[in-house]
Parts: sequence; C-alpha cells; structure tokens
Amino acid sequence: MTTAAWLFGLLDPMALVITIGGGIGVTAMTFSRERVARAWTLVQAALEAPADAEEIVVTLKRLARIHRVDGVLALERAAAQIADPFLRNAVELATDGRDEETLDAALLGEVRRQAAEGEDARHVILLLGKLFPAFGLIGTLIGLAHLLHSLGSATSLAAIGPGLGIAVTTTLYGAVLANVVVLPLATKLHAHLERRQTSMQIVIDGMRMVHRKEYPTRIEQLLRGAFALPTTGARRPAAISLAERAA
Repeated sequence: MTTAAWLFGLLDPMALVITIGGGIGVTAMTFSRERVARAWTLVQAALEAPADAEEIVVTLKRLARIHRVDGVLALERAAAQIADPFLRNAVELATDGRDEETLDAALLGEVRRQAAEGEDARHVILLLGKLFPAFGLIGTLIGLAHLLHSLGSATSLAAIGPGLGIAVTTTLYGAVLANVVVLPLATKLHAHLERRQTSMQIVIDGMRMVHRKEYPTRIEQLLRGAFALPTTGARRPAAISLAERAA
C-alpha cells in the first residue's frame, strides 16, 4: 500500500465535519465576524516575511537626512514612498506640525490599538486549539454511542465499522489539527506580534529624533544601541540603499 493510499484511507467525511465544523462553528458563535477576519489577516501576516528592523533603521536615517537638508515638505513627499503603514503614519503625523508630546501620544495610541487587536487574534487561535481536541472527543463519544446502538442488531463486523471509525478518527483529527496546525500558528502569531511591537518602538524612538532634527548618524547609532542591532556588516536592501544614496 502506498503512502497516499494509506493517508486516503484515514479520511472520514463525517469525522471531519464533526471535528472541523464543530470547532469553527463554536468559534464563529463566540467571536464576531470582524474579529475572526482580523485574526486570519494577522495569521497571514505572521506567515509572511517578518518585519526587518534593519530596514526601518536605515529608512529613519534617510528620513532624518531629508528633514535636515530639504525640510518638512520633502519629508512629507518621502512619506508616500514608505511601505510600512505605521512608519508612514508616523511621518505624516510629524509633518502636521505636532509637538513631540502630541506625536508620542498619537503613536502610542496606535501601538495600544494594534496590541489589542493582536491579543484578540491570539485568543481566537487559542480557542480553536482547544475546540478541535474537544470536538474530537465529542466525535469519539458519538461514534461509541453509534457503535453500542448497532451491537444489538449487528450481524457482521461491517455493521459496527462506521461507529468505530468515527470514534477513532475524530480523536485523531482533533489531536492533529490542534498540535500540528493551530498551536504552531499561535506560536508564529505570538512571535510576529512581538517583532511588530519592537519595530513600532523603533519607529517611535526614531521619529522622535527625526522630529528634533537630530543628526542621521546619531539616530542610527542610538537605535542600534537601544535595540541591540548589529553596527557592522548589516544587511541593507538594495532599494533602501539606493534611496539613501539619492537623498
């Protein structure tokens, strides 16, 4: 028997409906549709390439040079070329003529909002990790009940096969979905949120210094020291390096 045939033999549509359908259904009833959609968006972001703190530092250094040499209007134009939405928003707030205290308050408010969204998303994923094994156990009980009900009138082993199959496969599906799929996703999401918090803190500290028109090199040194980033041999994306030289 080939591996594909063996795996295909483990498929049980009824067991899948009980385990996956039950877990997703209870999650949908527990949380709003918007909250579940945000959780899925954050999980997708966690599976993509992580935010590059090095790129953010280099961008902040470039923005500081633009601000010192070309002024606020040039900094405002440069904001349109920034891919990171939080950094772009920070530059736009800084060019609105806000003082440093107001700028900090606005950025910290956005950080708290994103942190709350991340925690909400993590709760959704963790609930799924609990529900899949729970519905696997429920499916096992359903299968056993079906098995016991069939014993009285069974004339062959084939009559008790469906109940026994549901009893075994639902537990298997619940364990696999929770430990192989959901919990690793929750771990990736948690790591992504921590990296994002660090990136946003770099942006806040860096924009504070850009707003004060600190020297670009000093901004880079302070950020690298504060966040333990390498000072030599750092990787710089080609697009950022070209933009920095052009500035």
